[in-house]
Amino acid sequence: MKIGIVGLPYVGKTSLFNALTQSEAETGTYAAKKGWNVGSVRVPDERLAALAEVFKPKRLTPTSIDYVDIAGVSKGDIALEGLETGVIAELREVDALAHIVRVFEDDAVPHVDGYVDPKRDIETIDIELAFADLGIIDNRLDRLNRELRTQKIPALEHERAVLERCKSTLEGGTAIRELPLSPEDARAIRGYGFLTQKPLLLVLNIGEDELERAEDIRASFAVSKRQIEIIALSARLEMELALLDAGEAELFRTEMGLNESALARVIDASYQTLGLITFFTVVSDELRAWTLKEGMTALDAAASIHTDMAQGFIRAETIHWKDLEDCGGLTEARDSGLLRLEGKDYLVSDGDVLTIRFNV
Repeated sequence: MKIGIVGLPYVGKTSLFNALTQSEAETGTYAAKKGWNVGSVRVPDERLAALAEVFKPKRLTPTSIDYVDIAGVSKGDIALEGLETGVIAELREVDALAHIVRVFEDDAVPHVDGYVDPKRDIETIDIELAFADLGIIDNRLDRLNRELRTQKIPALEHERAVLERCKSTLEGGTAIRELPLSPEDARAIRGYGFLTQKPLLLVLNIGEDELERAEDIRASFAVSKRQIEIIALSARLEMELALLDAGEAELFRTEMGLNESALARVIDASYQTLGLITFFTVVSDELRAWTLKEGMTALDAAASIHTDMAQGFIRAETIHWKDLEDCGGLTEARDSGLLRLEGKDYLVSDGDVLTIRFNV
């Protein structure tokens, strides 16, 4: 999974990136550069640790998330001047966007528009992303219209119709993610990586003096839109805590009333935004966590591990991780009747431990 961090300059994007990845990327002046930072983090999961106590594996492999910290986007960067092609291309490859919004007040950190107005900044970035998508749509529609003048190709006509709907939606001030699309419609535009179609995580960057009001601040930005999650945190504080050892960081968080780290909160919100679940496998002394879209089947889970597993799928032995922990092992679970045999259409649940049986 890859998440792109976007926002205006000097809002705390790189501070959050450092907090999430325990990096020391340059902050402040970096916002004026054209480029990006990339970091990968392992997803902490207490269930994986509990299962490790059961299986005693030689290798433990959690899931991971790549974070891409994009240089600050100012008004008109995309609409008028255009960011570097490589930056936009990198953003189109991510699975979701994390928009860092400045809420904190700090005279030492000037706002690019002169004063702090989070809702205005959200709209600014929304418009920039919409212009980026409209540019792609207009170019593609021009080519499609020329091609369809000479020959009628149903697949291209369908693609044109979907793109025209997307264009109309964007011009009306609505993101593509809000547009109801059938599976066929979604496939027709899947290759474009539209920025406004990606799930969105709004990260409200508040000051340390606002931590007690974090939930009220978050609630004031609540929206009833598809694939959008909102959290509030102090990126600078979280960056400082990330540099401490785990014990010290936990002590400070307890003193400040913070229940979770920024990493845990962003990961939880990212999984909710993307509609992801986690399942586990134990193969050849490796205990491994995998991510899967909610509502996917055992066959989909097999395919995410290896295409051979999907092609030769026979059945899946499955048990919830907690039942397995309580039993103490697969043999005990089988003897207790808790280990189930499921077919390819079985809907995988979050926390399932799967053993895929296949033959190729």
